Amino acid sequence: TARAAARPTARYAARAVAMLAAPELEDIEIYAVVDGAPRRAATLVGPELLSKMHITAFLTHFGDFNAWEYVQQLKAVDAELAAMGADLTVIGIGSPSAGRTFAEIIDFPTERLYADPTGSCHKALGFSPGALPDLQLPAGAKLLAMLAGVDSPGTVEAVLKGYLGDVNASPEWVWLALEQGAQKGRFPTSLSPSAFDSVGTAGLRPFELATLRLQNMAGILQNWEALAPFDPALCIQQGGTLVYDWKGELIYRYADEGILVYTPVNEMLTAMKEAIAVGPFEVARPTSIAMRSTDSAYM
Repeated sequence: TARAAARPTARYAARAVAMLAAPELEDIEIYAVVDGAPRRAATLVGPELLSKMHITAFLTHFGDFNAWEYVQQLKAVDAELAAMGADLTVIGIGSPSAGRTFAEIIDFPTERLYADPTGSCHKALGFSPGALPDLQLPAGAKLLAMLAGVDSPGTVEAVLKGYLGDVNASPEWVWLALEQGAQKGRFPTSLSPSAFDSVGTAGLRPFELATLRLQNMAGILQNWEALAPFDPALCIQQGGTLVYDWKGELIYRYADEGILVYTPVNEMLTAMKEAIAVGPFEVARPTSIAMRSTDSAYM
C-alpha cells in the first residue's frame, strides 16, 4: 500500500536528520540580525522546531547574487509558505551589521535573519567551498574560474538564461523584485513588463532576469563595504537549504552548485506539498535532493 511504501522513506529521513542537523551544528554560534544576540545554530534548524514544517535557507554572503536572488524568490512565495504552515529561517554569511544592511536594502524581516560571520554552518553541513579548494589562489581568481564554470556546474547556462529567457519559467518574482528595487532607488527605477513585449509574451522573456541582475549588481556595488564578509575566501563559499516536516524529519535538501545555481524554489515547494499530501504520520522521500559528491554518505 501507499502507507507501507512510505515507511522506508521516513526511516531514511530520520537517519538524515541525525547525520545532518544535530551533530554538525550543535556547537556553532551565530547571531540574530535583529539585535546581534548570539544563538546556537542547532536551535534554528528543523529537529528542534517540531509541530511546523520548517525551511532553513543558508545563503551565500550578503553581497552575493545567489543570496539576493534566492531571498527575492522566497519573498515572492511567502504567502504560499504561510498557507502550508511553514516557517522560514535564513542564515547568511557575514556580520550582523551586514545582515541588517542586506535586510534594509532588500526589505526582508530581520527577525527571520541570522548572521554566520565565518560560514561555520555552511562548512559543517558540507556545502561547496567554491572552486579549486585545494589550490592556494586568491579568492578573486577562484571567483573568475567559477564564472567560467569551473567547479560551478550550470553557471554559464544560468547567465545565458538571464539574456535568453525561459518560456517555462514564471517572471512574477523577477518583477516583484524589480519593483522593490525601484522603490529603493536602484537603477532601473522606471520599467514595466510591457517594455519586454517586443521580445516575447510567454514565460520569462529575454533580458528580464538580466535586468534584475543589473539592478541587484547596482545595489551590491553601492553597498559592498557594508555587505562583504571579512574573509575574502567566504566570497565563494556556497550555501544550501534544509526543509524539515512537523516531526523534525528531513524532506528536502539542496546544496548550491555554484554561482547563480542555488535552491530551485519550485522544486522545494513541490517536495513540501508532497510531504503534506502524504499526511502527518508518514513522510515522502523528496523527489529530488541535489547533493554534491561529498554528500553521498547521506544517501
